[in-house]
Amino acid sequence: MRRSSVPTVHTSYLLLTVLLVYSSLVGCEKPKCRGWVTQPLHSPDQLGLAVVDALNRKDIEHLNRLRVQREAFIDWIWPAFPASRPPSNFPGDFAWSNMNKKCNTGMKKWIARYGGYNLKFVAIRFDRPSETYDGFQLLRGTVLTLQNAAGEKRELKILGSVVVKNGRYKLLSYED
Repeated sequence: MRRSSVPTVHTSYLLLTVLLVYSSLVGCEKPKCRGWVTQPLHSPDQLGLAVVDALNRKDIEHLNRLRVQREAFIDWIWPAFPASRPPSNFPGDFAWSNMNKKCNTGMKKWIARYGGYNLKFVAIRFDRPSETYDGFQLLRGTVLTLQNAAGEKRELKILGSVVVKNGRYKLLSYED
């Protein structure tokens, strides 16, 4: 019996899945930074737009996805920070727990204060010097400028630092 040269739907689906997984990992030198690939954005403006969109929809899950997740933080961000090494030697889990608690408090606070008001993104800037680490950069002093329905602009300091890796941007944290 002769086999058809046309791939089955199952085979096509499998090939597509492998291609998508592979393409999402390109640019991530180490397997341990896979947690980075969930929704990093191409510019600070895209990140600011995504934050405002999530605030407008009161979508805490989306706000959470816009920040670095536990695996990426513990595996490759935290080890680059001086506090992870002697003399401090703070464990990554301890640092993550503290930052995660602060972020969760901040996300809830900012949704309660600014959620659902149909705000518009105006700009994002960084008022403090950036810091360069092994494999990534931190943009610091994040200021998000928004405009309300009446046209009034407001500068908010609700975001922590922004991580830049391979031209992609993700929040490190939210202010509480």
